[in-house]
Amino acid sequence: MEGPSGAVTGEPRVIQVLVALADAMGAVLSRQDLLDICWEGRIVGDDAINRAVAEVRKILAATGAGFEIETVTRVGYRICGIDWGSQPVANAAVQGKGISRRSLIVGSIAATALAGGGGAALFYRNRQEEIDELIERGRVLRSSGIPDGQEQAEAVFKQAIALDPQRADAWGWLAVVLSDPVAEREAAQRALSLDSREPNARVLIAYQRLDLDNWTVWEDALLGILKDAPTNAVALDHLTLFYQGMGRCKDSLLTNERVIKVEPFEPSHQARRALKHWIFGYIGDADKVANRALELWPHDPSVWNARMLIYACTNRAPAALALLDDRASRPAGLKAPSIESWRAGLGAIARRTPQTIASAVEVCTRTASLAPGLAANAIMLFSYLGELDAAYRVAEGLFEGRGTTVQQMRGAGIQDVYSAPGWARTQFLFIPATDAFRKDSRFPELCQRIGLVAYWRKRGIWPDPFVRGAIDPAKFA
Repeated sequence: MEGPSGAVTGEPRVIQVLVALADAMGAVLSRQDLLDICWEGRIVGDDAINRAVAEVRKILAATGAGFEIETVTRVGYRICGIDWGSQPVANAAVQGKGISRRSLIVGSIAATALAGGGGAALFYRNRQEEIDELIERGRVLRSSGIPDGQEQAEAVFKQAIALDPQRADAWGWLAVVLSDPVAEREAAQRALSLDSREPNARVLIAYQRLDLDNWTVWEDALLGILKDAPTNAVALDHLTLFYQGMGRCKDSLLTNERVIKVEPFEPSHQARRALKHWIFGYIGDADKVANRALELWPHDPSVWNARMLIYACTNRAPAALALLDDRASRPAGLKAPSIESWRAGLGAIARRTPQTIASAVEVCTRTASLAPGLAANAIMLFSYLGELDAAYRVAEGLFEGRGTTVQQMRGAGIQDVYSAPGWARTQFLFIPATDAFRKDSRFPELCQRIGLVAYWRKRGIWPDPFVRGAIDPAKFA
């Protein structure tokens, strides 16, 4: 495309998007319209459309085109900055031929796209299609649930970047699968330097700021990303957990179903689906999903934990113990303290004697300081056993860093499946296992101290009535 600031040659798919918008003459084209016109109905992710629109904007800026692409929230895109009604033309000779400005735009685009020879254009198109295929392969690997899926996805995304370091979407996906926070942030920042709207990078940067900002800022960031990229799986995944952690179980359920439509075979989404069935009282459905997920992903920690928790806290300790003793299905990273604490808790649930309960309280309290997930498990098990004083002691240590059961600093505990900081969020406070914990008079004060009440009050949205427990919104008005 040529303009006052010079000429730029664009990738064919990008040029197709610009031509389609020019053909629309200011009308809004939906994302589906663009898919039908420019991708011939092929199934591609939101990333492909986001990248193409971002590239169009770069071309317009570089050429000084005098018009721009406007995002119409929840609708689509259109060209703005052109008077389509009067359709001014370049000169009298052109005007005499009856050629509109739209025709000039399309003609300029087509001529520039063909400049430099068909062979170069074909090579560039093939290279970009190869990169698209690599990114799609990486996305599938990331959500496959295979033991080294993340590592394989990382290698594939790096391969895509090697082919074209200017692909913001490849950098964004790389940021998602990296495990080192510094490397994650660097990849995300590189993606945003190429495309300020790249959704995965935006999610990751917002997540790294999660505990620096408050919860409303985190929610606003996720909702803003999803306005631009409604099917972004990473944002939907975080929003599912966030809503559950705020006691908005119905919203969490709906968001989880949205992300399942995007990634139907991602094991953690299915694990949460099983937990949602349990939360809403559909134990048979919870069992069906959990059992099938365990067959498909026998070593996935989230699936295994969901199956264990549902068995344990629906009074089926023998089934949970059998699963614990099944080494073939146990997650590879499960260490001795995790196994010991589960065994003690399940023994107490099975026998309900003062001796087994006291033993469970001693073991689970001792191991709770070693990993956030073990503290969460202890709170759930203690609440289910009616040992609320023990549950609140662990909760004070986990959420507030006070009392006798304080979490050890990173690296001082154990490194197993329960070590990730995500286990320490509040999502487990609003499930059936912690029903007694929520009904205790100490629950509203705990929620106020850790910031939940501030979120509920600011949003005007309180936990779903069936999980409120002792929370009375009127007392916090």
